[in-house]
Amino acid sequence: MLATDQGRPEADSAPPDVVRAAFRDLHGRHLHGFALLLTLGDAAGAAQLTVDALDAAGPRLDELRHPERAAAWLRARVVRMSRGIARGALRMQPLAELGVDPEVAGALGTLGHLERAAVIAASVERLDRRDVGTVVGRDGVALDRLLTRSRRRYAAAHAARAGEEIAAGPMVDRVRAEAARALR
Repeated sequence: MLATDQGRPEADSAPPDVVRAAFRDLHGRHLHGFALLLTLGDAAGAAQLTVDALDAAGPRLDELRHPERAAAWLRARVVRMSRGIARGALRMQPLAELGVDPEVAGALGTLGHLERAAVIAASVERLDRRDVGTVVGRDGVALDRLLTRSRRRYAAAHAARAGEEIAAGPMVDRVRAEAARALR
């Protein structure tokens, strides 16, 4: 990269509109998916939350240069702004388009707002623990408790919704033991 007169790389001098467009391209699709899951398929609400979060990031683009930190900041904004949205019925069509099956969607629907955000950020999007903490506004022991409670509630709801009893056996016992260990 070439340096400008101020010693900063030339790419830093890109026009603001180009930088905003690149930021939206990088984050928009995944942020919208997060918002859809969080709102349980409310397509209009998720779209508005996504646009609002991306707009709010505009003046902070210099602070949000690291992609993972920006992703966490955007999701935290969506979580905060979606608290005021009345919880409606589960809307499967938009979720099915994301590849979400009814059991997963139903289990997510049993979780509280912050629990759902934690599960989506940690287990679906597999964000770094620090970033999950940013998304849900928790850290340390409080984050551990939220994640443990959320994962347990989700797993119990998913198992109940799946409705299939799996015959016991050595492999089933090993899977259950590993699942129990992972959910601690």
